[in-house]
Amino acid sequence: MNLNNKELTISIAMCTYNGADYLQEQLGSIMGQTCLPDELVICDDESTDTTLDILDKFSKSVPFQVKIYANKKRLGSTKNFEKAINLCKGDIIFLSDQDDVWVPYKLESITKLFLKRPEVDYIFSDAIVADEKLFPLGYTMWEIVLFTKYQRRLFKKGCQLEILLKYNIVTGATMAIRQNLKDFILPIPEMWVHDEWIALVASAMERKGDFVEDSLIKYRQHSTQLIGGKRLNLIEQLEKAINTKSDFYYNRTKNFKNLLKYLLLNSSSKRTIKLFEDKIIHLQARSWIHNHSRWKRFGKIVGEFISGRYHRFSNGWKSIIKDSFL
Repeated sequence: MNLNNKELTISIAMCTYNGADYLQEQLGSIMGQTCLPDELVICDDESTDTTLDILDKFSKSVPFQVKIYANKKRLGSTKNFEKAINLCKGDIIFLSDQDDVWVPYKLESITKLFLKRPEVDYIFSDAIVADEKLFPLGYTMWEIVLFTKYQRRLFKKGCQLEILLKYNIVTGATMAIRQNLKDFILPIPEMWVHDEWIALVASAMERKGDFVEDSLIKYRQHSTQLIGGKRLNLIEQLEKAINTKSDFYYNRTKNFKNLLKYLLLNSSSKRTIKLFEDKIIHLQARSWIHNHSRWKRFGKIVGEFISGRYHRFSNGWKSIIKDSFL
């Protein structure tokens, strides 16, 4: 791709698994981009439907390189994305799910921003949340993950790690990374979702992130997707809160401890290490709270409130009320 007389090669890392129902629409939206990729790398995780047939037919009809890798053993979503990213050769690597649809200027918009900001290593955008037939549901992913205008201003001012330790704001299907970021983010541990790991590790290693304000994809909601973007009503939020057990916080604690070990081995700053240590303390506290009766929780909840960790790493008063009464 040539923009402003500068060359950047573009790869797309796509993962597929039994995606025949929606795959053709996503492939069509890639073919319909205002600027085409140099390569599309697809790792299929042992599909048993017609996914591979669709991919093979598509590969023969487009003017760019399509590389299809059929896994001989199921890797799961995280490891499959790790493989696809690792196989990409382009200067910029766009991540792609199999069931969304991209707006025509997605590749062009994000690549222009990479050209404009050479110090930036990852970029993401908002996404229109849509139903199975791609009818917009009236809200976007940033509304769901609470990436507000205020949070966006903080992110631009350099507080990206603080925001990422509180909210998982980056949807992988909207994300693109520079080739050199692979040295920092790979391999991706199986217990992590790939997009959260990439954004957290990149930011913790002081690699800058940025975002495009536009919604550059339609993020399709359907019954078989791994991670959705449904906006919950009050009853559904309450049910989710009730069903969040101590195991959730225990597993999150374990994940962040492993990530902290990785950062210590890779010489992260003292400030970054302290942020992760405080995050782990907070997760451990919430795990303890959910393992004890309500009357025993009070002291721990007060301690976390006084420390400010509820507001730095959780959802403030909402999390305090949840831990106190549910």
